[in-house]
Amino acid sequence: MYRKFGRAVRYESGLIVRSDEAGEATDDGESFACYPIAHSVDLPQIDAAPLEHTVREIDSLALPPLMIERLVVSEGIAEHQFGDRRWRETTRRVHVSIACRTIRALVDLGDFDLDDVRAIAEALPSARDERHAPPRIRLAPNVAAALLPSLVGVAPPNIRLWQSAAGFDGNGEPIDECPITAPPWPNVYRPSYRSRPVRAPFHLRATCDVTTIEDDLPRAIALLAPPDGLILRVLCVDGDEVFPTTVRVARID
Repeated sequence: MYRKFGRAVRYESGLIVRSDEAGEATDDGESFACYPIAHSVDLPQIDAAPLEHTVREIDSLALPPLMIERLVVSEGIAEHQFGDRRWRETTRRVHVSIACRTIRALVDLGDFDLDDVRAIAEALPSARDERHAPPRIRLAPNVAAALLPSLVGVAPPNIRLWQSAAGFDGNGEPIDECPITAPPWPNVYRPSYRSRPVRAPFHLRATCDVTTIEDDLPRAIALLAPPDGLILRVLCVDGDEVFPTTVRVARID
């Protein structure tokens, strides 16, 4: 049996919503059942001030001609129980879609650090027509993070993918460092008590023999669409020029 007790505060569509939930799931290998349970959530209250500050900061960046099409900011705390194991985790998430004329930049963050959002908001108004991708391009951290899951199983030969050690998985097992080459993955992901856990790699990072970053290369600072395998549609900054382009990843240094 797995049990989850969660508390969250979330901003979306101009509203801040607080929610508590408690639920459990049973799984005997053949049948899976889940249901909410009547149980008080014994977790600390979440201070909404950091979330509200983050929302105000993002709103302040969206000056005309920019427009925020969607903004979701959340913070949560959850306690899990699986058999005799108990563990607690906290999360912060930001999803923002910023549009300027016909261009839409998508940003997903795992904390309230808005440096990437500021850089994108500053560059977007200067964006011009679509161009062919430069032969070589740098990826900003938020773009590289979005690409990493697409590299699992198909990474170029000069790249090694790793799972970093941190926290616990959906069954309360420690997440240890290990190379990510082929399934079965060592840990399981459980997005909710309402779904069965699935094997998945965690905390992906890529390593490479080439570690020098050439700072004069054009830089992809934002996704303009979700990654399509190894194809990225990005907002690129090259000196004073800003333009959308589509990059097909063939080699990574």
